[in-house]
Amino acid sequence: MLELKSKEIRARFSTLGARLMSLQFAGAELLAGGGSDEECLAGDWTAGAVCGRVAGRISFARFSLDGVTHQLAANMGAHQLHGGPDNFAIRHWTAQPTDRTLRFCLHSPDGDQGYPGALNASATYRLTGATLTLDLQAATTKPTVINMTNHAYWNLSGGGRDAFAHELRIDAAHVLPLDDLLLPTGEIGAVEGTRWDFREIRPVREPCDNCWAVSGPRGTMRRALTLGDPVSGRRMEVWTTEAGVQVYTANHWDAGMPGRRGPLAPHGAIAIEPQNFPDAPNRPGFPSAVLRPGDTYRNSIEWRFG
Repeated sequence: MLELKSKEIRARFSTLGARLMSLQFAGAELLAGGGSDEECLAGDWTAGAVCGRVAGRISFARFSLDGVTHQLAANMGAHQLHGGPDNFAIRHWTAQPTDRTLRFCLHSPDGDQGYPGALNASATYRLTGATLTLDLQAATTKPTVINMTNHAYWNLSGGGRDAFAHELRIDAAHVLPLDDLLLPTGEIGAVEGTRWDFREIRPVREPCDNCWAVSGPRGTMRRALTLGDPVSGRRMEVWTTEAGVQVYTANHWDAGMPGRRGPLAPHGAIAIEPQNFPDAPNRPGFPSAVLRPGDTYRNSIEWRFG
């Protein structure tokens, strides 16, 4: 098992999906999901992994770029989720550890899951004190689309309480409305007066599987949200350079999914996924997901614990 340690945090990783497998802070394990590669593949394969090429949903598993329509491999009915059936989360990345960082690299060939361009991706973790940083980067040989994120599930209580017992603040005045298939409608709606308003910290209370538009300009590091466990007092701030943050309360977990503490319970944790807006390749009003040769894709994420 690969590991980074500081006085405050012990983090463990797997080459499967460049995956964050464990994070221990203030006497508790804060990550939920599988405790081994086998449990992740048999349960929730996204838990702790880097998702790609495109995290989130792509409607009808296709997109058009420069006048050419690209048909992708579908894995959610007619649609694609988190990069297709053979996605980055279930592949073994090459690990390059140093004293202070852990860098994972993956090559995705031209045509992989239907995406144009050969892609070289990297995921570099760094631990400094009580802050864990992830820098996601990629370069391509042809114009393509990309949206990588980390899909860790968090439970700051250490597993004693569920997602709804956590407190949440999201630094966002807008959220993406969804249709019946949980695909974005293309609108960007105000949170004011809705149940999606988390601008002041409050209990989660209800299921979520939504993307919020993080306040501030894309490309600058700013706080996306704060998650807290009111009983233990543990807090985590998530910072990102991306346009949005997806929050998901493990709605699909069930007793048939193995986890590190036994079967995964519905709503047993919260996935926090800093990323571009879902279905951005098909939504002209959303921030661009296009990556061209000579450019570098980047999404930087920080988890700050206290």
